[in-house]
Amino acid sequence: MNNYDVIIVGAGTAGTYFAYLLGKRGLKVLVIDKDKEKDLAKRLDIFHFTTESFARFNLPESKAGDEEFVSKFSYIYSRSALDNYEKKNFLEVSVMHLPLFIKRLRNKAIKENVEFKFATEFKDLIYDTKGRISGIETKDEKSYNARLVVDASGIPSVVRRVVKDPYMETFPIGPRDKFYVFLKYVKLKDPNIKIDMSLSWPYYKSWIAPQQNKDGAIVGVGANISVDYARKCMKKFEDSIKLPAYDLQYEEWGATPYRRPPYSFVSDGFLVLGDAACLTQPFNGEGITAAWVQSTPAADVVANALKDDKYPTKEALWPINVMYQTGEGALFAGQRALLVGAVNMSKEDNDYLYANGIIFKSDDEEVKGSVAGNLIKGVLKGKFSFAALRSLMGASSTGNKLTKHYKNYPTSPEKYFAWKKKADRLWKKAGSMADNVKDAD
Repeated sequence: MNNYDVIIVGAGTAGTYFAYLLGKRGLKVLVIDKDKEKDLAKRLDIFHFTTESFARFNLPESKAGDEEFVSKFSYIYSRSALDNYEKKNFLEVSVMHLPLFIKRLRNKAIKENVEFKFATEFKDLIYDTKGRISGIETKDEKSYNARLVVDASGIPSVVRRVVKDPYMETFPIGPRDKFYVFLKYVKLKDPNIKIDMSLSWPYYKSWIAPQQNKDGAIVGVGANISVDYARKCMKKFEDSIKLPAYDLQYEEWGATPYRRPPYSFVSDGFLVLGDAACLTQPFNGEGITAAWVQSTPAADVVANALKDDKYPTKEALWPINVMYQTGEGALFAGQRALLVGAVNMSKEDNDYLYANGIIFKSDDEEVKGSVAGNLIKGVLKGKFSFAALRSLMGASSTGNKLTKHYKNYPTSPEKYFAWKKKADRLWKKAGSMADNVKDAD
């Protein structure tokens, strides 16, 4: 019999880590993925993972000699649009191979008796006689029963989009709702230049960072709309900023969600997490740890909701919503709104922010005066445009309201729709990063 406590659709970092957490709690878990095991996560190779996250999520730290480990650095740098100012922040980061990191996670999950089935594609949900979700059907015409189905399928969100419940949003994650990440793996022509840390230019949403070869680097850019537009943004970046001379080795591209997450992650017998739930950090688009912040407490809630053969109702799963939306969700909501205004300015405006430690500042930098006061001074001195001031202050105000609203997320489903109505108004006012795209054609 194909009977499980939990079925997870998607064997990436979100699905595999959550499966590991549930396995440790004694639940019978099946993870399926449409890709073959050898092809899993092959689109993007190198990724960065903060070292403190290993301890935070109770994983042994990757180190030299581990197959997924490449290198480590301790500081990240960013520069202004005109390359006049640089900020330095302490952040210890491990550089690793993503497919091998996921393999390591999968082996940990298997030790907790989690089952994996690859080349197995989700087709539809199965419902019981009470109309409740009770499992899945796959495209090879097999059925698997479970009290809880979890969507960790990434951007396609194949399960979330077919859930029949007014509490669950079924929106697609379209071109305006994600960043296309375009990467160039390059070999530096000057052997004396070594890229051993991450340097970004937020104005261009671009960066240069270490790769697996010490004489090389990764030049990257993130952009809405399409891969072609990301390529166009890459050219504008390289026309504006002088990078070390290089020879192109190869290119990669991927995508990450960049929109607000669903207001509710749960329904009766259902949970969505990871990219399928649009859980990414606003400042860099990174999604692994953002998803795991949700997954860690969610595992305890799920285990309790399934205890004594109970069916996991939305009421029983609702604490997952409350814990995430009032914490990281509230923080990220405010940041997303703020960034829409922060990127809607000229290169000169961006340089002024860097020069005065507004939004962008080094760890050891002391900034005198308030943000509003320093911006107004910039306008009066002709160093910062009034249009940028209006955009940034408006975005900041909306962001603060969103953060406050999310911190008041309803503790039960009864007041959800009233809360959702106000959240819709605030997000409409906030707009999106895609609204700033003027030259996609």
